[in-house]
Amino acid sequence: MSYDYQAYLKEDINIQTMSTGSVDERGLFDSNWSTDSTVKGRLVSRESLEGEDKTELDVGEFLLYIPGSTSVKTSDRVAKGSDNFDILGIMENKDRYGTVPVKRLRLRKSS
Repeated sequence: MSYDYQAYLKEDINIQTMSTGSVDERGLFDSNWSTDSTVKGRLVSRESLEGEDKTELDVGEFLLYIPGSTSVKTSDRVAKGSDNFDILGIMENKDRYGTVPVKRLRLRKSS
């Protein structure tokens, strides 16, 4: 019996990459974001941590859980609806057999 790690991944998430295929009138690359893949994921807000001697407030930071087979880099960005997020870090969550069923991305909402 194996655990279905992806049962809670229910939201449509777009992984976008920077495309620099064209050159503008100044000779500079025209960069646009294009959707590379759409996956199911779960986006959760990070909690702020408070201790006796410190307060850490993570406003605008989120965690995104996506299938482990998804190809993603920190130079990509995540889009959900009209919101865009910069990828700050990628962590592969391994199961007891050493496979990666889920990746966890640390995100910051971009303007």
